[in-house]
This record gives sequence, C-alpha cells and structure tokens, in this order.
Amino acid sequence: MTAAIEELERTWRPGDPSWQEPDLPAVAILRQASGPRMSVELDAFADRLAAMAADASLPEHVRSNARAALVGAAATGPRSHRGGKPYARAFDLLLQLYEGGADDVLRTIFWVDPERGPAYVRGVFERSEQPPICPGHRYTAADPLPPPECVRGYGTFHKTTWCQAGWILYEETVGEAVRQMPRDRRITSAGQPLPVPDGLPEHVEDWHRRCQ
Repeated sequence: MTAAIEELERTWRPGDPSWQEPDLPAVAILRQASGPRMSVELDAFADRLAAMAADASLPEHVRSNARAALVGAAATGPRSHRGGKPYARAFDLLLQLYEGGADDVLRTIFWVDPERGPAYVRGVFERSEQPPICPGHRYTAADPLPPPECVRGYGTFHKTTWCQAGWILYEETVGEAVRQMPRDRRITSAGQPLPVPDGLPEHVEDWHRRCQ
C-alpha cells in the first residue's frame, strides 16, 4: 500500500499517454485484483485516498490521481473491466468528495455506477433550487447592473447545481434534438440565448430555457 501511495504521488497528468487509471496499483488493491485483503485494511486505505483527494495543500496531480483511484475502484457495469470486484465504499467516498465541495465529481458519480450514479444525480437535481428564466438578452459582466442571477461569463451559463445536474441528466436528449435542428437555427447572434430545439420533453425544455 505504501508503494501504491508513492505511485499516486508521481507526476501523472491528464493527457499524458503513459497515464492509465486502471493501471494504478491503488485500484488493484481496492478491487482486490491482486488478492484478498481484510475489510478494515481496505477501508483505512480508501479513507487515506479520499483524504488525499480532498486535501487542497497537496499538488493538483496527487489529488487527481487519488480521485482516479477511487473512480477505478468504484466502477461497475461496462466500465468495470479492471479486474477484481468493485470496492463498494469508493462510491460513497466520491459522494463525500462532492458534498465537500468538489462539484466536478458529479459527472463522474453519474457514470461510475450505472444504477446508483444516475439516481444520486437525479436526487441532487430534484433537491436543488431552479434558477429564474432570464430575459432574452444574454447578460455579461460588461453590461451595466445586470441581474446577478443572469450574469453569464464565457462558457459559464447558469453555474447552479440545478443546471449542472440537469445537463448531466439531459445532455443526450438535448444533443439529439440539436442535431435534428436546421443548421441556420444553431447559430445565434452575440448576446442572444440559444434557441430551444423542437421536440424536447416539457421538463427538458424548461431546463433548457433556464440554463442555456
């Protein structure tokens, strides 16, 4: 386990072709691909990885690698081709990271477990407050006194939990509807909201109007 931690501390970054999350020794340990281990031993190791992933004082690549190890350990279904068996608590530790403020973990939670992940994201969506539908003009920080809830920086739209969770849930539905749109409707003038694609279910259309 000490050697597995040392591997996580190496400088591996996303985009490096030599970096392969399934090859992390920490994943093999938690999935018991390298042999059975006592539950208390696995739990202590997983808790250490979660602490590393959440520790803002550590280098970003170390935190990222620790998170990747938990993802690999949690993966089930078609994403679980990593040998051994999923370590169930890894999913709970990813939830702990998200609830501790790591917003970008929510998409990972969605796909890492095809049963519990979507159910959790839907729960986040349903518990979150809906943002308002903003006026037709797309406000930016350069506009004089725009409504704060309608300020949209480059690529940020509404960065609310409701919008982020909804995008994870509905992106395939919206993407398919956009592909069916005439090409000229996909282009908008500067400052204008994206057009609502035809044929969206009512609840997805409402999400689109509030978040896109």
